Amino acid sequence: MKRWHAPVVVFTCLGLGFAQGGDAERAQAEIARARRQLQQARGETERLHDLRLRHDLGLPGDDGERTFKPTAPADTETMERMHQELRDQDAQTATILERYNKLRAAVDQLRADAEARAQREAAERPSFTVPTAGSAQPTPIDSPVRSTESPPAPVANPAPAGETVRATTMEPVAVSSLDPMRATITGSTDHQRVAQALFRAGQALLERGAAAREQAQLTIAKDLDDRGKEKLQRALDELAPLLKAKEPPFEALFYQGRCLELLFRHAELHDGLSMVTRARDYQKREQEVRDPFLRITARDVRKTGQRNEVEVLGPWGMAAQAAMEHFRWMNLNASYDATAAIQALTWPGEKDR
Repeated sequence: MKRWHAPVVVFTCLGLGFAQGGDAERAQAEIARARRQLQQARGETERLHDLRLRHDLGLPGDDGERTFKPTAPADTETMERMHQELRDQDAQTATILERYNKLRAAVDQLRADAEARAQREAAERPSFTVPTAGSAQPTPIDSPVRSTESPPAPVANPAPAGETVRATTMEPVAVSSLDPMRATITGSTDHQRVAQALFRAGQALLERGAAAREQAQLTIAKDLDDRGKEKLQRALDELAPLLKAKEPPFEALFYQGRCLELLFRHAELHDGLSMVTRARDYQKREQEVRDPFLRITARDVRKTGQRNEVEVLGPWGMAAQAAMEHFRWMNLNASYDATAAIQALTWPGEKDR
């Protein structure tokens, strides 16, 4: 048994030496691989740093991006084909540019013709000068009536030289004494726009009449109110063709309600319309004013919500509802006058003064 101990020890030592030699080789290989990875990482770091500098300076990112790399060798046939494509593109560009220049010249010519036509029509359109109230009517130079007319009457208390007569707070409006209308002017066929213009004219006349009434110019106020009433009735006549439709436009219905409301106020001022004396007529006229607004609120309804279960009014419906609420509030509170209540106020010692 002792004779086998020495070889075993020798083989064991040799095995340990070989094992230590293999570990050293593996360690050297790992060190070499780590060094290669370190060099690659440093190279990648330098490349990225260089790309960042090029990007900041606006230079190409890589030298290969500056040149074109053809997919096929550049032979004579390929070069000829590319030159032909370039010539075709140039010819197409020239054709499109020529068409653009022609169209632009045609548009400029049409615009110039339209401006010239508008100026010519404006020059040919007859102009009328409407004299103001109290001014002398101009007479043509070649009229034989000029020689037989008497000189204008002198003005009482003329203003001194260099001064002008001070205007009153409101210029008086003379009652018009025009002849009956003999013809109508052929104008726009848009009933909605004509009715809108007539409504605004009637509204302005009624506002001027209210201002004249505040200044105790009752005759002028009555004339202005009557002229405003005529404009409003003509506006309703213009709206009649639009209101005959099954579903009239919201705008036509709204202006119908506004015209009827202003005519309702005119009747309160001048026709004795009152809830006390003529309750039946008063309620009938009130309902006539509300009807157009109610038709708007009944139609202009929109559904909202996740399942469209909530109904809300649209813009025209909200405007009609506001108009009805304003009309109702004016009927209830417009006659309120705080003057009597203010004048009835007293304080201690007032009678002793």
